[in-house]
Amino acid sequence: MHDVVFTLYLFMWFMLVGLVILFIMSGLDDLFFDIYYWIRLPYQVWKKRFYRPLTYEQLLHAPEKAIAVLIPCWHEANVIGNMLRHNVSSIDYKNYIIFVGVYPNDPMTIAEVEAVARHDKHVHCVIGHTPGPTNKAANLNQLYQAAKTFEVEREATFEIIVFHDSEDVIHALSLKLYNHLIPRKDMIQLPVFPLDVPHRNFTHWLYADEFSESHTKNIIVREALKLHVPSAGVGTAFSRRAINALANEAHGNPFEENSLTEDYRTSFRIRACGFKAIFLTQYVLRTKWVEQGLFKKKYIKKTVKEYVATRAMFPQNYFQAVRQKSRWIIGIVFQEWEHTPWPKSWRLRYSLVHDRKAFITHFINGTAYFLLIFWFIYELATASNPNYPALQEQFNMHPWVWRLILLGTFMMSMRLLQRIIATYRVYGRVAASLTLVRACYGNVLNLHALIRAYRLYFLSVNRGKKAKPVAWDKTDHQFPGRHILVPYKRRLGDLLLEDGLIKESELHEALIEQKKKGERLGDVLIRLRMITEHELFPWLGQQYALQLFPKSQLETTQEKCKVCMSKKHMRWLASVGLFPITFDALTKNLTLGLEDPTNEIVIATALKFFNAYKVNFVLIDPSH
Repeated sequence: MHDVVFTLYLFMWFMLVGLVILFIMSGLDDLFFDIYYWIRLPYQVWKKRFYRPLTYEQLLHAPEKAIAVLIPCWHEANVIGNMLRHNVSSIDYKNYIIFVGVYPNDPMTIAEVEAVARHDKHVHCVIGHTPGPTNKAANLNQLYQAAKTFEVEREATFEIIVFHDSEDVIHALSLKLYNHLIPRKDMIQLPVFPLDVPHRNFTHWLYADEFSESHTKNIIVREALKLHVPSAGVGTAFSRRAINALANEAHGNPFEENSLTEDYRTSFRIRACGFKAIFLTQYVLRTKWVEQGLFKKKYIKKTVKEYVATRAMFPQNYFQAVRQKSRWIIGIVFQEWEHTPWPKSWRLRYSLVHDRKAFITHFINGTAYFLLIFWFIYELATASNPNYPALQEQFNMHPWVWRLILLGTFMMSMRLLQRIIATYRVYGRVAASLTLVRACYGNVLNLHALIRAYRLYFLSVNRGKKAKPVAWDKTDHQFPGRHILVPYKRRLGDLLLEDGLIKESELHEALIEQKKKGERLGDVLIRLRMITEHELFPWLGQQYALQLFPKSQLETTQEKCKVCMSKKHMRWLASVGLFPITFDALTKNLTLGLEDPTNEIVIATALKFFNAYKVNFVLIDPSH
């Protein structure tokens, strides 16, 4: 027994030494990114003083190029309909077509896409010839060919190609930004940030931490150093000349089908061909409702800076996340290592080393927890038995190892600090305060994903440069429900313009004023005296699909509701600025009146507070 324990002791000691050395080697790379970012930041702030910021007026005046948005789908019937309806109603652009790629053996997804396409000219359903699933790259190639056919039929040319997924919330101004910068740039990647969800959803928030750090720091450094700027697969726009160049290299199909991460491969090929790729960080001012107060909650309007970014729901289940992350590891690390030779450019070589080191770093971070647990149990179990050597004896004989551990601890602390700062930058204090706990959870999840990636890749018979196209190892997607996202709606300006209440020149003036100050468009129109409050509210009701309720009748309805609603419910409604209109305890139907339909926080809070009831909302009309 003594020999077994001593052998295990030595094995775990050498494991500890090896992991510390590997951790520091990997950490030096990350530390370089951190130092470069913070040294460069003051210079960038100073430099921006000499540049005029991009304005909405500039975006509005740029002639609209034709844009093709490619969305590959396989078994997305539960999300694609709502995704399309929401995005076509909110995108601030006219000259675009969304091509949705579906498979003939996926009738439910086909039905959802065609239902939207029948009512909206911006949506085009593309049914492939091959039963699914093939893979995402094959689907994108199918969409690219469909776009070319569309060009011939309509005598048009798509100058910009955009990647999106079926769960994306596309920012209203994203297409205008692509239109403004292409063809001066050949690839534009916008930030991607997971949507805010309850903080108990650790898996989803793990993605939020990772994307916050990557898309507010790491990729900015990559661009500054002229390294490879990777595509995130969504919120990525390409110039037509870049996509055509890739297509000419590959006999007509621009996207290589032997990769599970075709977005990464495409962006790398574009960079290797010498095209210009950028990561674009752009803000707009927006008036939004925010919650204040720790115990007594209240809601106020506040003008904030908002990233022009793609938002999405990410996996909220541990095993779905493992599945997705293992696919990313297989594609970016193993398949790229196999199919993409090391380039001559040192910048591209460094980019590949930085990305491919995931094949060992996830192992280091995850295994460190098991080592920590082992040494804790070992020290506890052998504390009273002098026959067994202590860990401190090894540190006494090899003090350099202890110094390396201290250095590694410092570097780990810096890593965690950077992630906390990044999460705070995007999501605020509460989300940032939970980053440390999620980091531990994330290391275990990433280790599991790495093990799965090793197993799937190295035990697969479908390998080699002449291998068949890899299958689509997709995860189930979710599109945010009404408790997270305001339901899709027509733009207020379009409604007022169609009815003749305002002129196009007036709308143009109001939109420019709105983007300057971040106000609501309705407030701007009233302030500029283009419409009155009496004229605005019927159209707000139509925009948000809410019936109007006269303010003069509120006192009567509240008296009736007091009889059947609890005092607790009445007090809560008064505290958040909602008004009870009707309440039926038998059918559990509750109608609430609200004065501002843009207050997403109050709507979401009310749905959560009255989760046992079927809640409907009406809009309080102050003019009656």
